[in-house]
Amino acid sequence: MPQPSIFQNLIEQFMPRLGLYVNEKVNGKNERERTYLHKQRLTKIYSPDQKWEGTSANTRYVKADYVALDSPLPLKRRGQITSSNGKLPKVGIRKVMNENDINNINIMNSQLSQLENGSEAYKTKKRQIIKKLADDPTTCAIGIDEQNEFTYLYGISNGIVLVQADQNDTQNVGIGMRVDYGYKDSNIFRTAVVDTCDADDIQNVVDAANAAGNTIAVAMISKYRLDKIRKTRWAKELAADYQEKVYDNDSKLPVPSVKTFTDAFENEYGFNFIIVNRTVLCEKNGKDVPVKPFNQDRIIFLPNSDTDGSLVHGTLAEMTNPAENVNYSTLEEYKLISRLRVTEPTFEEITKGQAMVLPVIEDVDGIYVLDFSKSVELDAADEPEEAQVDESITINGTAYQKEAVISALKNLGSDVRSNAKDETVIRKINELSDEDNAILMDAIKDSKTV
Repeated sequence: MPQPSIFQNLIEQFMPRLGLYVNEKVNGKNERERTYLHKQRLTKIYSPDQKWEGTSANTRYVKADYVALDSPLPLKRRGQITSSNGKLPKVGIRKVMNENDINNINIMNSQLSQLENGSEAYKTKKRQIIKKLADDPTTCAIGIDEQNEFTYLYGISNGIVLVQADQNDTQNVGIGMRVDYGYKDSNIFRTAVVDTCDADDIQNVVDAANAAGNTIAVAMISKYRLDKIRKTRWAKELAADYQEKVYDNDSKLPVPSVKTFTDAFENEYGFNFIIVNRTVLCEKNGKDVPVKPFNQDRIIFLPNSDTDGSLVHGTLAEMTNPAENVNYSTLEEYKLISRLRVTEPTFEEITKGQAMVLPVIEDVDGIYVLDFSKSVELDAADEPEEAQVDESITINGTAYQKEAVISALKNLGSDVRSNAKDETVIRKINELSDEDNAILMDAIKDSKTV
């Protein structure tokens, strides 16, 4: 049974105001810039049944007809509603203060007791102790935000994401929930030449959106991809035209600045970029590994200028059934931060952060993708099989030997071809049951590529 914290009197002072410490940590002058696009572009929605649903209206907006008075209105075909849905996952993070850390705070408390109550030295020392105690709860709260940001950026750039199970759940280690937002294959385009693009590639996407009656409001792109595009001849000429410069095919044009290129792009196509350069730290085997979750091989064309869907959250069981001797703080309605002491198997102070939450991408019928990862492929008859198969395929941010992945799929009864394209392999994986998916991931765990 949990015991109250040995620093109960101090924790009771800051836990109700934990949000202030989190804001200071995120926005403090000495902290690296920490942006949260998911908070800017997702609407927070409460789900009482702990489920999420991303609805996309497959609706054609056709013009109305002029009709004579007293005439019947012409009948138009009704659009169809498609949806993706599932149970909300639980996100968890845990921090432990061991005996050495506890002793350090006890020493600080001893120093505090020797100071005059109310003096500046007393106030300074007390602030230092509270800040030390608030570090773990603050880290847990920010950790949930980082997970949401990772899921949002990975999900919006790939159309799918694997949400890992609560890392504190010892019964389901390695089990995750695969979320498919339902991106349309017909809305995914590839550049004519691998790893680069020109005006025709962009225009193909714009024309497809126009033909479907959709409007592109903004495009999301990685800083890496934008910098590569700015160095192309097409980008240089687009900027030169925008600046009304005179040049010919032999002219050596400078690489335009980000502002010049994005201004020229907006002038040409009527929409601009959201530039993503976000890194999230993931802990693997006790080490911090920096990961950029946004797919740098894609530009994502979005139908709305300010929103991409919902941040769906539910109510944790512990929120309505709090345990005795545990200090709680609820942030932003869905993040539950708790602090307790345990004496078995070791003497520790434990801080936990929990949430039932998922970023959900919506209006996917109006989302278009330009993929740079490979050029338009030849038919199978025009190219030998061994030349068609990539050496690796990326699954949930990790690269695996593609041959091993396809072999594992075939062992599970899949009809995937040996020369299948990446998107086909990913689609076959998405069709697996959760049980078969776990078998697949176990089968390919030793085939990761460096």
